[in-house]
Amino acid sequence: MEEFKVEESLGHLAAKVHQIFSAQFKKELAGYNITPPQFGTLAFLWRHDGISQIQLVNKMHKDRTTTSGIIDRLEKEGLVTRQGSPDDRRSHMVFVTDKGYRIRPALEGLALQVILDVTNMLTGEERETLRLLLKKVYDNAPHSLFL
Repeated sequence: MEEFKVEESLGHLAAKVHQIFSAQFKKELAGYNITPPQFGTLAFLWRHDGISQIQLVNKMHKDRTTTSGIIDRLEKEGLVTRQGSPDDRRSHMVFVTDKGYRIRPALEGLALQVILDVTNMLTGEERETLRLLLKKVYDNAPHSLFL
């Protein structure tokens, strides 16, 4: 039987690469007073503006409390607003503000640059293969584990 080496395991390597991406992206986002999780939420909203908080939770596979806190901070920064749903007064719809849309090109540019910087030893084809493999694992994982 082959010896298990934690430092070579997929879980360990995936976690460490995530830490590298997060640290680099956090550094790049500092001038915008936004964190990587806040950017991720905003990026979902740029594509799904006006969805309910519950729909956002489901799309992002995050828990309600975490998502609500992120939206609170984005709202405080003037990047999103919440409005009551006309169909369900217990539900809130989340909308990106003009300010939130104005920073989109810069933040998306930073995100793409961090990906290139962190994976600069890979060819474009290797980077795409890595993305497809990670997406395959993610798409087939039980998302109930996240909630």
